[in-house]
This record gives sequence, C-alpha cells and structure tokens, in this order.
Amino acid sequence: MEIEWCDLDLTSESRPPTHKYTYFATALMPFDLTTRDGVRMYLTAYLALDVMSVERLSGGYCNFSWRAKLESPYEGQISIVVKHAAPFTSWDRNTELGVERLAFEYKALKILNSEPSVIAKNSLVAVPAVYHYDPTANALIMQDVGSIPTLHALLRNNALPPVPMAEKISNELAAFIAGIHNWGRNNQEARANLSQNLVGRTAIRKLCYETLVPKAEKSGVDDPLLQQVAAALSEEVMNSEETLVMGDFWTANVMVDIQETGAGVRSLRKIWVIDWEGCRYGSPAADIASFAGDSYLVARFHHHDLGETLRHSFLETYAGLAKVDPFRVALGSGAHWIMWTDDLSEQEEGEIRECVDKGVEYIHRAWEQSTKWISLSLAKELVT
Repeated sequence: MEIEWCDLDLTSESRPPTHKYTYFATALMPFDLTTRDGVRMYLTAYLALDVMSVERLSGGYCNFSWRAKLESPYEGQISIVVKHAAPFTSWDRNTELGVERLAFEYKALKILNSEPSVIAKNSLVAVPAVYHYDPTANALIMQDVGSIPTLHALLRNNALPPVPMAEKISNELAAFIAGIHNWGRNNQEARANLSQNLVGRTAIRKLCYETLVPKAEKSGVDDPLLQQVAAALSEEVMNSEETLVMGDFWTANVMVDIQETGAGVRSLRKIWVIDWEGCRYGSPAADIASFAGDSYLVARFHHHDLGETLRHSFLETYAGLAKVDPFRVALGSGAHWIMWTDDLSEQEEGEIRECVDKGVEYIHRAWEQSTKWISLSLAKELVT
C-alpha cells in the first residue's frame, strides 16, 4: 500500500478500468476526487485555495493521491498532498475497502507528531504533518515531503546508497519502530484512538494473508499448512491488542531524502515513513517481519550486500531496544516472501518458485518452534 511521491500523468487510457463501481459525485460531495479536475475544484471551493496545478502521485494501491501546487501558501506550504479514500482501491475497483481508513491515518499522524518521546524535533526519521481531514469527502490534506524516492525504489535503481548509509537507514528505522512499539503498549490515548481500526485490520487480512495460499498455488505449491497459517495470521491481525503497530512497515513506505554535493558526496538528510492508514494495535512482529522480509528480497534478487546490511542491522538494533518473538518474525517473513511474489515480476519463474519454497520452509520451521533452527535463521539476531 505504498505511495511513491513522484509525478504521474494519469490519462484516461491509464486509469484503472471501472467494473463493479462507477463513482459519481453526490449532493454532499459534489466533486469526484478520483480525478484531477475534481481535486482542483474541491480545494478551490472548500478550502478557498488558489491552485496552480494538480498532479497524480504514482504508486499506492488503496488511495488516490495527488500533489497540489498552490499560488499562495496553505499552512505555510506552497505544495500539499491530497489523499482520497474511495470505497474501492485505486487500482482495482472490484476490491472494496472502507472509506474511513484515512480517519485513522489522520489520528495516527496527529498523535505521533505531538509525541516528542516518539519523534523528537530533530529526529532523522519523521512522519508527514497533517493539516486537514474531511470525513464527508474522505480526504486528507498533508505535508508534501517532495519528489524523493522510496527506499524500495532506491534499492533498485542505478544510484545505490553506499553500504554505510544503508546501515544508518536501517538502524534509524529500527530505533523508530522500536520506540513506537515500546511507547504504544501503555499509551491509552493511542489505544483509544487506533485500536478500533477495523478497516486497517481488514485490509491486511484481505490484501495480504488471504492471498498466501493463492500466491503459493500460482507457483505450483500446494501445502496444507499454508491454509492453517493464513487463518492464524488473519485471526491475529483482527484481534491482537499487544501494542501500537505501523501496520504496513516495509521499504515501499519509507522515503529517503539524500543530499549530494557538487563534489558527489552523498549525505542522508531525512527518512520519512508514510502511509499510516493501517496503523492499529497488533503484534509488533508484523512490522518487523515485513521490513526484514523485504530486505531479504533485496539481498536475494537485487543487491546482496545492501539487502543483508538492511536486514541484519535492522534486527540487531531492534533487538537491543525492544522485545519480539523471533519465531513469529520468521513466520511472517516466510509469508511475506510468498505474498509479495507479484513484486518479483522481473524475475524468472524458477527464481520466484525458489523464493516461494523458501517462504514455505520458514513457515514450517517457525511453526514447529525449532530452537536450533531459529538461532541459525534470518531472524537469529532476535534470539536472546
């Protein structure tokens, strides 16, 4: 459910086809925020903004996300991001999703940005500021952090970050998410506001865990344990109240601002964690497994040293700051490798099958709770 904040010209030919839904403006909400013109008119009519341009942001699965450039500042900004939640995902109108999801992103970002013990003023890791939430339009107006790449994209292009920078990024992210997990356990405001994020829970169940068996079968794997594990993970995501979790914590929801001098020296300016609509209470292992699991895919299919540095440094730093079940992380990592095979479309069929087999292996061994195996696994840094 990532958003890559770069410009995308969404022509009528490239828009997702309308199938189950045809989206109409209503008397309460007369502007269609799935279109550029609708966003412009909404900002002009409802917020009296002088809009210079509106551009669709690429990436993202659930919401329609736009960058609006303004003639005069709004909340001190001349460029803002507008996210709109339709009753379906932005790339598949047959997939229904509750429109209240942005209400929880708004609450999460408001809470996190007001809590200096979680995000210090000068912290390298930050989350976007939010300026306005409109429950009638299902629209969220927030900070534009700029046209910078996601970590997911950065690790797949030609201008790769050096290994020490990758280590810094993973250490900072581990400290950030460990802080949220530790803080969330006993914070009653966060629990009261975010525990009831049913749409976030349902989205992960529907878009992730319920795809585990079909994705494995697509690669020719029919394993009866997968159905049992998918049911267990679905039950967990719908009911766990352990602590506050980001809910979709992987490289595609991390944006990296890197500054380069005229001499070619690169330095890390800021790390942004975006897309908080899945923020809820749940198992911290879900956040750790998705990031560590995705780092392994980077190591396996793209850049071994960078991916392995990300995974190892992230887990090692987290283990020094917070507690998490290593078996649950290994289980979730295995599930991640199967669920996200669509992200491996550039790989050969045999390579994808090997990745699925690796995921099945991890699911079996983690389910068996093998202490000898876990100490040698890709979650070994978490073993105490």
